[in-house]
Amino acid sequence: MLFKVLLVYANLPMEPLMPLGIAMLATVLEDAGFEVRLFDTTLYSDPTTDNQAEREMTGQIKGCDYSTVGVFPKLCDMGQEFIDMVNEFDPGLIGVSCVESTYRMAEGLLNSVKDSRIPTIMGGVFASFSPEIPLCAGVVDMVCVGEGEEAMVEVARQVAKGERAPRIPNIWTRDGARPIPPPEHRLCDLQNLPIPRFDVFDSKRIYRSMSGVLYRMLPLEISRGCPYHCTYCSAPSYQRLFSRQGKWLRFKPVSRLIEEAKAYIKHYDVEYLYLVSETFLAMPEADRKDFYKQYARLGVPFWFNTRPETVTEKDMLELAAVGCHRVSIGLESGNEVFRKTVLRRNYSNETVLRAVEWTQNAGIQLSVNNMLGFPDETREFVFDTIRLNRQFTCDNHSLSIFHPFRGTALHESCVAKGYWDPDTICDGSFSEPRLRMPTLTTEEVKGLYRTFNLYRSLDESHWGEIRKAERMTPEGDAAFERLWAQANAAQPSSTSSAAPRSQG
Repeated sequence: MLFKVLLVYANLPMEPLMPLGIAMLATVLEDAGFEVRLFDTTLYSDPTTDNQAEREMTGQIKGCDYSTVGVFPKLCDMGQEFIDMVNEFDPGLIGVSCVESTYRMAEGLLNSVKDSRIPTIMGGVFASFSPEIPLCAGVVDMVCVGEGEEAMVEVARQVAKGERAPRIPNIWTRDGARPIPPPEHRLCDLQNLPIPRFDVFDSKRIYRSMSGVLYRMLPLEISRGCPYHCTYCSAPSYQRLFSRQGKWLRFKPVSRLIEEAKAYIKHYDVEYLYLVSETFLAMPEADRKDFYKQYARLGVPFWFNTRPETVTEKDMLELAAVGCHRVSIGLESGNEVFRKTVLRRNYSNETVLRAVEWTQNAGIQLSVNNMLGFPDETREFVFDTIRLNRQFTCDNHSLSIFHPFRGTALHESCVAKGYWDPDTICDGSFSEPRLRMPTLTTEEVKGLYRTFNLYRSLDESHWGEIRKAERMTPEGDAAFERLWAQANAAQPSSTSSAAPRSQG
């Protein structure tokens, strides 16, 4: 009888792109001879953390109807369904993947089956940088720090043999409530990992919206790590954590990328690929050119994230020719000094505008990502971001509210300044402000989040009325609805929402 492993993906509602991490763990465990099942929280309805609905309401994304492809929100009791799956599957090990915003969800699920005494392990960014929290609280028996493909297989092997606290690289254990660090840290050789399979997921989870159009979409991992040092990101902390083991930033060989893409197209009838890379255009130039040449034969559109200073006119034209349908560029803040000194993003606003122009001239859809509510950000700085966004029109001017996640430099800064309680865990909706700071109140941040795209799209003669719509009152709600209808009426319809369908 095969040893059983239950994987749990603690995800916010309707964040539908299937995660590579879970797919890869399921694949290596199955290849090692274990039986694997998945409990995925994505489709369970929770209006309090529905970020997709918030983004649609504020004009950041286009809505779509997932029911047309047979995807419906689950209105049943998620906790009870998890208990039922554990009882029915009877796993010998439960492995949970979560981020800080879903940790409480994961904690609740695990506590609901605590009496079963099944060994448990947690992985993900939150666990990697705060392993003592779930271990000291007794939520889990083990924590995986960093990459888990090799470590998880070894954990399953040792737990199957009756070892409850195995000493394995990257794995924290505990003695009662005392956390015990791993004997060493290790990095995976990306070329030696198998091509991930996604069969552990519900087959309907393959659908993902892009500009309101649903595609059969999968992620294609280009690299792990990032060469930059943004203070709101965990990548620099990962680099420090694994500095003795080698470079955290690693790119897969182009031949392997094409092999994986072909496998996805063949086995999952993929129509669209998301290239998973912190900064795709940071790929070495020779590899990038080789990728363009080989990918052109696949005939499947794709999308990726990059930074404005990596964009060149030549690259955009070449990307458009090989099937690039969309690019997301991180702007974050429109104030150059604040962006450089606080966020460690050193590029000019002119660089941003050139990147936008070159992308749009190539006929590629564009999303520009912004953030507000940074520590010590002022209302004036937020309007620097708004005014920069007013200088161009793209397919999506997206926006999020800063959260001081553990493992980032800004988390440490916010704690040191008293803006953030060190014991607090970020959870819930990304549209809810969290910091308590003197320069912007939480009410101001929430109001600016709601009205950002109104300020961006309507003439400044309306700004006095928009200020009223910032207030979370019946009068403010009415002003918001009236102004949003006016902004929608003035918006030209997009002519580039649909990507070319697969030719292969």
